[in-house]
Amino acid sequence: MRLWLDHVVRLPQDTMQAHRGGVVISKSLAAVLGAVVFAGAPPASAQGLNFTIDNCGCDSACYSGNAGDVHCSGSSITFRSNGLPDLGDTLMTGIKATNQQFPRAHDFEFTITRTPQPAARPTYPEPGAIGVAVNGVPIFDPASQGPVDPITGKRPNTYEGGELDVCGGHAGRGDDYHYHMAPKCLIEKLGEKKIEQDKQPVGFAMDGYPILALGWFDKANDIEARLDKCRGIKDASGTYFYNVKHTPDYDVLNCLAGQFDPRRFARDNWTARKDAYGADVVGIPLAFTVDSFEVRTGNGAACEVMSGTLTDGQVLNTDQSVSRVANRKGALFYCNPGCYGQFLEADAQPGVHGRVIYFESPRDKCPAALRLSALKTFAAYEGPAQSRKGPPGTSPNGK
Repeated sequence: MRLWLDHVVRLPQDTMQAHRGGVVISKSLAAVLGAVVFAGAPPASAQGLNFTIDNCGCDSACYSGNAGDVHCSGSSITFRSNGLPDLGDTLMTGIKATNQQFPRAHDFEFTITRTPQPAARPTYPEPGAIGVAVNGVPIFDPASQGPVDPITGKRPNTYEGGELDVCGGHAGRGDDYHYHMAPKCLIEKLGEKKIEQDKQPVGFAMDGYPILALGWFDKANDIEARLDKCRGIKDASGTYFYNVKHTPDYDVLNCLAGQFDPRRFARDNWTARKDAYGADVVGIPLAFTVDSFEVRTGNGAACEVMSGTLTDGQVLNTDQSVSRVANRKGALFYCNPGCYGQFLEADAQPGVHGRVIYFESPRDKCPAALRLSALKTFAAYEGPAQSRKGPPGTSPNGK
């Protein structure tokens, strides 16, 4: 089983980023684009739509869940969000390959241009942010940052790799929840009237063009065959918009047709989790199927708990033996630097081929809210100290 998860990208604190500030914008994309402005027309779109969409970005009723504080100027729309989806959405459940990160609240401010302009040529984004949903959750490119396939020229797809939950998202290396495909739960919650009849957006791309989901409920609105190569088209009034795919792989857009500056798209104030050694928590990829995710609270404490099954792994035990583990139930959790449970990469073990992991789990500061005695966890490693590794690799084997 292979796994390619969101990679760590360091950018200035006031931009979207992967670990220190939340959401990632591709390092190469930011370097290439900077503040570059293009002029021209979007890719040729099929004409003849006999309806207009409701581009309701300045209307607070257009947003849902944790998105709010909407302000409009002559040139832009700004709104704030904690980056988490609507209350009641199922988070992380269904993931088969995880990086052991948890969906945590951020402090995003998004800026969407009200006057999107076509670019001279479309931009095919590297893995990273491409827009934001109307519930304030960032939308990413479908690909992970795994290596490019020399035959197809593409990076691994997060949906195909089992890295996404039932809603189409997961938590990245910055504990930032984001979608990599059409936000399925959001679309279902918005409902047929808003999606098909009112034709309201489910999000906005980084270039300012709205993102719709026509045809999701009503096949009479299916415009899939008429979309251009970026998944865009113009309505009867000439307004360009993208439309998500309503069948697997549920793509949002294939390229950005408009001008944009990624540095102006979002700001985020957020502090990373810390481990027992004072370092930022950056989980290693793990073949772990997530059955449930919850936040347990009480007396001012909050603990994230992700329960599921470690489907495969070589685990270092306290007595220095190595066990091959398959389909073992347990929980990953985090309350504070003195109370958490996560797998880390062990030092190379004599006679053992491949990556070996161990379960680091200090428990001297666990709050009552965790209910640790009733929580099924993995056995904590208490043997000789293992060296602290640098940024983790992007596959279950640490490569």
